[in-house]
Amino acid sequence: MISVMKRTFAALAALALLTACNNSTLDPAASPTTDTPPAMSPAPSEPAGGTPKSADDLVIDEGEVGPVSIGMSKEDALATGLFDAENAPVVDGCPAPPLTWKAPFKDAVDILLKEDGTVATMGVSKKGPHTEDGIGVGSTLAELKAAEGDDLTGPEAAGYGQSGAFIEDDGAWIGFLFDAAPDAVKDDSAITFIEVSKGNKPGLMRDGC
Repeated sequence: MISVMKRTFAALAALALLTACNNSTLDPAASPTTDTPPAMSPAPSEPAGGTPKSADDLVIDEGEVGPVSIGMSKEDALATGLFDAENAPVVDGCPAPPLTWKAPFKDAVDILLKEDGTVATMGVSKKGPHTEDGIGVGSTLAELKAAEGDDLTGPEAAGYGQSGAFIEDDGAWIGFLFDAAPDAVKDDSAITFIEVSKGNKPGLMRDGC
């Protein structure tokens, strides 16, 4: 009888010890502390459509080049930080342009304003700026057709023996210039100039000023 009681007391003692160990594990105050710092939130990434840093960052869309759109006021265009005002004439005898793109954009893109000070048209004359599909100056007609499909019209006569192909969305345009007459434009003909406008189809021409 005494032997049975001893085994019973021993079992109860082991059970009590096991319970105490489990409770200490579950008790946060009893858990060992560590020096591991809390997880840091990742730094926020630059928002889509952020300020472009080079001409390659300028995306051409119907009526838009980068963050600048046709119809934007001169003040709003200046607020993008991409333009200089009060500029010297580009060509002697021509009026000073009210806005010019800053470097490194100004060699690739131009901007013309209406008399009311709103953006009338923008033109791309060098490689760098491109559509969402990667079409830019130097792309071929075949690449343009593959990118735009049935949305593309032309090539049609654009003056000076040249041709233009166009896409339009709700009155906003992109025009693509080729240095050949419409019947001479081939799939491997390269785009030499791109113009965006709104309301009127791009004329795809620039005068001497």
